[in-house]
Amino acid sequence: MDKKATDVMIYTQAKLDDEQFSEITRQVRTIDGVTRFERSQHKPQFILVAYQASKTRALAILDKITRMGFNASLVGI
Repeated sequence: MDKKATDVMIYTQAKLDDEQFSEITRQVRTIDGVTRFERSQHKPQFILVAYQASKTRALAILDKITRMGFNASLVGI
Protein backbone atom coordinates (compact mmCIF):
# COMPACT_ATOMS: atom_id res chain seq x y z
CA MET A 1 0.00 0.00 0.00
CA ASP A 2 1.26 3.48 -0.89
CA LYS A 3 1.80 5.56 2.26
CA LYS A 4 3.56 8.44 0.55
CA ALA A 5 2.08 11.77 1.56
CA THR A 6 0.90 14.31 -0.98
CA ASP A 7 0.73 17.98 -0.03
CA VAL A 8 -1.73 20.62 -1.10
CA MET A 9 -2.24 24.21 -0.04
CA ILE A 10 -5.76 25.53 0.44
CA TYR A 11 -6.48 29.25 0.49
CA THR A 12 -9.48 30.56 2.43
CA GLN A 13 -10.93 33.86 1.24
CA ALA A 14 -11.65 35.01 4.79
CA LYS A 15 -9.28 34.85 7.73
CA LEU A 16 -10.58 32.05 9.94
CA ASP A 17 -10.89 32.60 13.66
CA ASP A 18 -9.67 29.86 16.02
CA GLU A 19 -13.14 28.35 16.42
CA GLN A 20 -13.73 28.15 12.67
CA PHE A 21 -10.30 26.65 12.09
CA SER A 22 -10.88 24.07 14.83
CA GLU A 23 -14.21 23.04 13.32
CA ILE A 24 -12.72 22.71 9.83
CA THR A 25 -9.84 20.71 11.31
CA ARG A 26 -12.24 18.31 13.03
CA GLN A 27 -14.25 17.80 9.85
CA VAL A 28 -11.28 17.37 7.49
CA ARG A 29 -9.60 14.90 9.84
CA THR A 30 -12.63 12.61 9.38
CA ILE A 31 -11.49 12.06 5.78
CA ASP A 32 -9.59 8.79 5.56
CA GLY A 33 -6.02 9.47 4.45
CA VAL A 34 -5.59 13.02 5.80
CA THR A 35 -2.37 12.99 7.84
CA ARG A 36 -1.74 16.68 8.52
CA PHE A 37 -3.85 19.83 8.55
CA GLU A 38 -2.27 23.09 9.70
CA ARG A 39 -2.43 26.74 8.85
CA SER A 40 0.54 28.86 7.92
CA GLN A 41 1.94 30.86 10.82
CA HIS A 42 2.87 33.73 8.50
CA LYS A 43 -0.19 33.68 6.24
CA PRO A 44 -3.12 32.24 8.23
CA GLN A 45 -5.42 32.14 5.21
CA PHE A 46 -3.24 29.36 3.79
CA ILE A 47 -3.78 25.83 5.07
CA LEU A 48 -1.32 23.01 4.41
CA VAL A 49 -2.85 19.57 4.07
CA ALA A 50 -0.94 16.31 3.76
CA TYR A 51 -2.84 13.23 2.69
CA GLN A 52 -2.38 9.77 1.22
CA ALA A 53 -3.31 10.00 -2.45
CA SER A 54 -4.23 6.32 -2.44
CA LYS A 55 -7.07 7.10 0.00
CA THR A 56 -8.40 10.55 -0.90
CA ARG A 57 -8.01 13.47 -3.30
CA ALA A 58 -7.41 17.19 -2.87
CA LEU A 59 -10.84 17.96 -4.33
CA ALA A 60 -12.53 15.82 -1.66
CA ILE A 61 -10.77 17.85 1.04
CA LEU A 62 -11.70 21.14 -0.61
CA ASP A 63 -15.29 19.94 -1.03
CA LYS A 64 -15.53 19.20 2.70
CA ILE A 65 -14.45 22.76 3.51
CA THR A 66 -16.69 24.48 0.96
CA ARG A 67 -19.72 22.42 2.03
CA MET A 68 -19.21 23.89 5.49
CA GLY A 69 -19.83 27.30 3.93
CA PHE A 70 -16.27 28.57 3.59
CA ASN A 71 -15.03 30.12 0.35
CA ALA A 72 -11.77 28.29 -0.38
CA SER A 73 -9.65 27.21 -3.31
CA LEU A 74 -6.78 24.84 -4.04
CA VAL A 75 -3.39 26.44 -4.51
CA GLY A 76 -1.22 23.32 -4.87
CA ILE A 77 2.40 22.64 -4.07
